[in-house]
Amino acid sequence: MSGVTDNMTERMSTQHAAKQFRVHERTIRRWIQSGKLKAEQIEGRWFVQVEDENVRGNGQPVQDNARDDGQDARLIEHLTDEISHLREQLARRDEQIDHLTQLLAMQSKTTAALIEQLDTSRAMIEDMRRRKLPLLKRVFRWT
Repeated sequence: MSGVTDNMTERMSTQHAAKQFRVHERTIRRWIQSGKLKAEQIEGRWFVQVEDENVRGNGQPVQDNARDDGQDARLIEHLTDEISHLREQLARRDEQIDHLTQLLAMQSKTTAALIEQLDTSRAMIEDMRRRKLPLLKRVFRWT
């Protein structure tokens, strides 16, 4: 469906523009809000105004490059900073995991040593009980 044409400008619905530019209709609405696409509202519906020279070969609207380059540069800088920050967080978490793994290994060794001491103490107590009974029998002359 071709829209209304004035000189080199075509007016089309947001749905048609979405198909034309091969994007979702929400993207068309965002482009309208950000000023990347000119549009007008007629009877409650948005109609995009597309001029032939304002459409790139890939179907995306041509934007003001000076404004875009600055926005793109800021976005790239922001994303680069965010990636660096996330990498630092990941490195700190890796260090924390290594530290916790070492603590867990030490705790396991300590637990094993304590269990061994407990077993030894139990064996000693049992041995003392066995020896004490015959001694008491001799002292008190129990038969």
